[in-house]
Amino acid sequence: MATRRTRTPAAPPATPGTDADIAGKALITAARPVLLDIEGQMELFLTRWSERMREAGYLRHTTAKRQDCIDSLLGFLHPLHAALHAGLAPTFGDLVREIEDGASTTAPQGWGHELLASARRHRMRGVTEAMFLGCFHTLVHAVLDVVEAMPAPRRARDAAAQIVRLYGDAFSVLFTRHWESRRAKVDTVQLDEANRLLTLEKCKVENFLDSTSDMVLAIDAAGIITSVNRTAHRHLAGRAVPGLPIWAALGLEGESMEDLLRFYPLGVSCEITPAAAPEMAHSAAPSHPEVGPPHAAQVFRMRISPLNAVSLASDGYLVMLTDVTSHVHQREALERVVAERTEALREEKAHLEEMNITLRTVLRNIDGERAEINREVARKVHAMLLPALDHLEADMEPEVRRGYLTVIRDQLLRLAPGDAGPDPLLLRLSPAEMRICQFIQAGSPTKDIASALNLSVETVQTHRKNIRRKLGLHGKDASLCAFLRSAPGPRTTPSGE
Repeated sequence: MATRRTRTPAAPPATPGTDADIAGKALITAARPVLLDIEGQMELFLTRWSERMREAGYLRHTTAKRQDCIDSLLGFLHPLHAALHAGLAPTFGDLVREIEDGASTTAPQGWGHELLASARRHRMRGVTEAMFLGCFHTLVHAVLDVVEAMPAPRRARDAAAQIVRLYGDAFSVLFTRHWESRRAKVDTVQLDEANRLLTLEKCKVENFLDSTSDMVLAIDAAGIITSVNRTAHRHLAGRAVPGLPIWAALGLEGESMEDLLRFYPLGVSCEITPAAAPEMAHSAAPSHPEVGPPHAAQVFRMRISPLNAVSLASDGYLVMLTDVTSHVHQREALERVVAERTEALREEKAHLEEMNITLRTVLRNIDGERAEINREVARKVHAMLLPALDHLEADMEPEVRRGYLTVIRDQLLRLAPGDAGPDPLLLRLSPAEMRICQFIQAGSPTKDIASALNLSVETVQTHRKNIRRKLGLHGKDASLCAFLRSAPGPRTTPSGE
């Protein structure tokens, strides 16, 4: 039998200017900066709400996502902000009568419709009245925790907390009435349809996980495997079974979740080769006959992601392993090519350095040879050419002058590149000796030379001895006439012909 509900008579609205109206306006003014800044403390709210839910025992029963929790807070704050912008200060009676009287859904009227719609969605998912209302109370307490932690004056925080409690209490009343009024309208067919849709969504997710080529392993906060997809079961040959530690199943470093996260930080991709731990090789075989040899040649990129980044209700982790064997082999091949080319370049560099050293040595030798040539040229100029020029300048006989010019010309040619003839020994002779040499070259005997030059035979003999000495013929059987005819020097006759 349905219980008849009596309608609570509406309280007379506060008259503008009354003490209650003035107090309400003052309360709204004081609370405004705090209430408007709650959204900026979203991370603190999510942390405090998850702690409140865990304390109440609701966290392990919910599948709420992070965005769902954010939307719940915004749905609660929306009517508060609407009242602030409208400059209204509703009382508890005003808030409770809004939906009961069937008022409009525009702010500030109909403020609870958004929250009640969320309640209906949760009810169709199988959430009970007590659980939804309990979760809502933990939300209110989390908001109060945020208000208390904000850097605002005590009066402002107290005013904001008072308004938050006011709206929280008013919605609790509205929710209870709404839930009771909807109880008779929700029949078994609707619940079955909701369960069918939830089952379809669950199957879709399972199909997604089983169809991927990546290995997916779900573990709890202690690192114990809770479930795996089909790919992980096939690749790990039954070693990654629920109830085993993830590090033992994959042969990873560490013996606890804390150790594991130290070696493999959250959100960081690491390359591994799954292998059974030594203690697993014997202990797992009897109880798990499917255990086989690990795929030692396969390399996987592993990434550990916390599930609380998506759902505040979960403190576990999702381990994703992607097969990157082909990429690793290609990378190794490229590294080998780079190493070979680097070594070739290093050898070529060493060869070029050796060539540079050789070239520098050759250049130094060339510089030394050039300096030696310059010294030799200077020596010949000072020892031979300049004395010949002095003789040429001092002697007035045309034949002698022509003889010295011939010698100088011959020496200049010898200073040119490619000429390696003997030294001009005739330049060592005096002008008188040069005249006698001309007669000797012409084949004149000693008496004729003495008569032509008005000299005694003994003087000519002395000149002949000096000439042989200066020409390096002293003590030798060489003919002076033959030597003079073969040596460079004047080829003219004593008469100048």
